[in-house]
Amino acid sequence: MKIDSLTSVQGQQKLFDNGNARVTKVDGQGEQPQPQQIASTIYHKDDPVLPANYGTYDIKAVINENVEDPETMNARYNRVQELFGFGIAERSVDLELGYLSGVESLSQGLRDKDWGFSIQDGELQVIEGSDSLSDEERSQITDALKGAGVEYAAQSVANAVIEMIETERSPNGLSRSIGRFDVNQSNFADVVDLRSFMEDYQVGGKYGKGIVNPNDIQARYFGAGTGIMDQVAAKADETFLYKGR
Repeated sequence: MKIDSLTSVQGQQKLFDNGNARVTKVDGQGEQPQPQQIASTIYHKDDPVLPANYGTYDIKAVINENVEDPETMNARYNRVQELFGFGIAERSVDLELGYLSGVESLSQGLRDKDWGFSIQDGELQVIEGSDSLSDEERSQITDALKGAGVEYAAQSVANAVIEMIETERSPNGLSRSIGRFDVNQSNFADVVDLRSFMEDYQVGGKYGKGIVNPNDIQARYFGAGTGIMDQVAAKADETFLYKGR
């Protein structure tokens, strides 16, 4: 559905709890990985927006004290969880409000066309969908969104997404989870369409079911890492996939 009709935000609240991670430290001589339950977040593409097991997952790893101590690992996973559950949501408030303000100057016909937008190397990018856009229409969309501060808000969201993905990687730079995907400032627009992302979090959208207060924008985007990773998993390369045992 389109989101042009949403114009207010009320009762914003922070709906996030970092949780605690339980990590077992083993010495550097151990060869067999130890199972650990980490209070963190992982992307479950086919799960409901907030599955029953949201916030926990099993990983197998050996923490070598010469590589990453338990406290550092705890802090790293807590940061991933914070960004996944709340950090992206917080930044999405300005993104949506700026978008709504910007598209007011566009004709209804142009609003209804299938197009998206994103950010790449600090520049707003208009993404053509199933409808073709003339150069003039692209310019109109770009000017309208930039004038409403959407470029800045989109960069803020992109920064949070990239930090979340990069932070999830272990010290060797690899991951079996969300960190395995290659998302950076230069390819963000090729991977994430922010207009599509916002539409997924509207009432009746893919992740907008069961919303209590549709005017509470930040609450609507709680767990927004799920919507972002839905696109990332479909388009990004698994450059940093850990293939070892």
